[in-house]
Amino acid sequence: MKPDTHEPRGDRSKGGERGGKAASDTASAAGIAQALKGVNFPCGKADLIKQATSNHAADEVIEALNEFPDRRYETMADIQKAVGEVR
Repeated sequence: MKPDTHEPRGDRSKGGERGGKAASDTASAAGIAQALKGVNFPCGKADLIKQATSNHAADEVIEALNEFPDRRYETMADIQKAVGEVR
């Protein structure tokens, strides 16, 4: 008995279904990083929300940012740490 084989939907190297736009619309670490593209460090929670809003982030991403601790963020690594704290 051989396993069924099938081609994955979409070209994953070009943002197929498992990544790309689909991932950037979620509150995943990748989605939040995409929503915060262009943010100036250091910044606060309000600055993160403002940047995500100006980048037309999905509501799910804005909701996740609202759950972030109200503190100063120095780098994207600080933001990734906050993602882990709220998820």
